Amino acid sequence: MSRIIQITDTHVVAPPALVAERVDTRLALESCAARIRAALDEIGPIDVIVATGDLTDRGGAAEFETFQRLIAPTGLPVVAIPGNHDRREPMRAAFAQERFMPESGPIDWMMDLSDFRLIALDTLIEGETGGELSARSLDFLRDALDGAGARPVLVALHHPPFKTGIRFMDEIGLKNAAAFSAALEGRSAETRVICGHVHRYITGMAGGCPAIIGPSTAHAIPADYRPDAPAGFVREPGGFLIHEWAGGFRSTYVGSEPAEGPFRFDDGVAIRRAP
Repeated sequence: MSRIIQITDTHVVAPPALVAERVDTRLALESCAARIRAALDEIGPIDVIVATGDLTDRGGAAEFETFQRLIAPTGLPVVAIPGNHDRREPMRAAFAQERFMPESGPIDWMMDLSDFRLIALDTLIEGETGGELSARSLDFLRDALDGAGARPVLVALHHPPFKTGIRFMDEIGLKNAAAFSAALEGRSAETRVICGHVHRYITGMAGGCPAIIGPSTAHAIPADYRPDAPAGFVREPGGFLIHEWAGGFRSTYVGSEPAEGPFRFDDGVAIRRAP
């Protein structure tokens, strides 16, 4: 059974900085990595961790180095695509020794796991908050889909290809979402899309396929659908997603913080785990 973990929007900054002078994104990622490590006996085996963009908050080399140091305790391989807060060339340099990383151009890549093909796409427009797939990336997507044939496909990108209802985030979404959706339409094999950017677990559709936004590991965007909702974030526990193939795609949310229990349903006594 192929199974991956998705983390997104970690927004790591180099010490001692905080994001918006308030959020310790390093501590949040450290907690998430510890949670993943502790849960591996329960949720494993895991093929790979996929980071769907905004690994860093400012895109510098020191931030990518900090990200890699903090995620390393999971003991799992890590692959990534850029988000609007990242910078392409520092990211390319940070992952230069990894097989997934292309030597030039958009950071598009694909990976064949035992049960499905993973296609990752670069939506970064340097210097902008919104995203767009270049003509080269769209060609890469179509070729990768064609090459997958009847294999199931999981497509990863940073900017969501559907509207969330959160006004200020939709205004900086994927500019050519229609072109992305058109590339997916008509596939007979099961296809699922995973993305980030909105810092909140949200599901939608793109090209007739389920599309899922993962939660940030650190902070969240309010689920505020008012037209005049203020642009900002809230302090809210982070999490990650598990995506797996079990005769069909299945996606599960897991919180970054350790949970109490488990407890028996009948009397609330904690269930003892085997040593």
